[in-house]
Amino acid sequence: MAIVKKSFKDVTTGVRAVYQKGADMIGKRQLDYGIELLKQVVQKEPGFMDARNMLRAAEKEKAESMSGFAKFIANIKSLRWILKAQTAAGKNPVEAMTYTEEALALNLYSTQALNLLATAAKNADAGFISSEALEILVDMDPENEANLRSAADLYQAVGDSRNLLKVWTRLANKNPDNLEFQGKLREAAALATMEAGKWDQEGSAAEKARAAKKDKKADVGDRIIRAEEDIKNMIAKFEDDIAHGNESVDLRRKLAEHYMRSGRFEDSIKAYQFIVEKMGTLDPAIDRCIEKATVAIINRKIEELKAANAPEEEIRAQEQVILDYKLERYEDRVRLYPNDLVCRYELAVVYWDRNEVDKALEQFQLAQRNPAHRLQAMTYLGRCFHAKGQNDMAVEQFNNVLAEMPVMDKDKMSTLYYLGITYEDIGDGKNAIECFKQIYSANVNYLDVAQRMNDYYAKNKKN
Repeated sequence: MAIVKKSFKDVTTGVRAVYQKGADMIGKRQLDYGIELLKQVVQKEPGFMDARNMLRAAEKEKAESMSGFAKFIANIKSLRWILKAQTAAGKNPVEAMTYTEEALALNLYSTQALNLLATAAKNADAGFISSEALEILVDMDPENEANLRSAADLYQAVGDSRNLLKVWTRLANKNPDNLEFQGKLREAAALATMEAGKWDQEGSAAEKARAAKKDKKADVGDRIIRAEEDIKNMIAKFEDDIAHGNESVDLRRKLAEHYMRSGRFEDSIKAYQFIVEKMGTLDPAIDRCIEKATVAIINRKIEELKAANAPEEEIRAQEQVILDYKLERYEDRVRLYPNDLVCRYELAVVYWDRNEVDKALEQFQLAQRNPAHRLQAMTYLGRCFHAKGQNDMAVEQFNNVLAEMPVMDKDKMSTLYYLGITYEDIGDGKNAIECFKQIYSANVNYLDVAQRMNDYYAKNKKN
């Protein structure tokens, strides 16, 4: 039976309990224990995406903090698991995946373990797990042409067109005179950029997969989409299939996605609502799709108001409609899935955007236990302290975040910027300008940093 993606509500109470304990350990910085617990969850439920994402983020943090010698020892320890995975791969790919998780818990950047996981997942009909392993492998060494070619072959096999395009773009850019690579890039660019998702419907996942292979119309539905005109043609094709009695959830999902891509947001919502009625439950992924389409409708109205030079109050009123709608949806998700830390983070951001600082503070404190949003949540906590006038706590919070940010990326620039603002507010101009200097050295166009630097040097010149 194929491995399918699962959300928090799809796994047993026992699995949820271990997952939550693992998340708590990660939040308390007990990384090894947290990884051990999350590894057990992923081995039992390989399709549980919340656990997979949290485990990989924790393993990445662990691997990047290891010394060269520690990595050497970890690789030696992982050999027995790699050998077991190699032995099991031919007969039992799911068992092989279990062994690779043991190796990756020791060192996420084990090339052998990642390759084994990618291949075993493909053979277990779990393309999304294969893609996950390949992404890590490619990011480890983006210049390794052999890895890129292997990744392209597997992405093609599992139908991951998004990552297939990324790989062929890299290869084609590295080899502009290679006609084969340029041709592969054109083919990849033409593929549909839809994520292959599966929701519960009649029959098993394996039966659905077999039926899809036999159904020529479904095959046409997943073929190359070259331009906007092709999207319209695909919509017409899906609508015709429905008119002739095909009421499958998967077909409606594809139709909803194409409606969204073509700007037919109202029709997209109707298609998703059909899925909800058919399934008898509101899946968080579908809920987010409906939210995205609803917000797009309101944003379109805002653009129309701006084009018509409407009063600013009308525009602000529509922007408030978006905030109110998001608040309703995110609060509802947190009620339904109180242990989903991604939902907590999303709700916290909405509270922040509404200037409900105390509520945002509470949710960000919970959301920081999710490794995927940990640093962003910590930065927001600093901003909450600053907004409440608790500047000493804000400075401490921002500095704690920066200690975990070795690379000057957009998250680090954001943290530095708000730390600089806080220093200004407490009259510490020296430390404030040092923050802005770091940003300016990396990106002169970041917010108003260039103007702040110009003002600083102009003032010093006069003095």
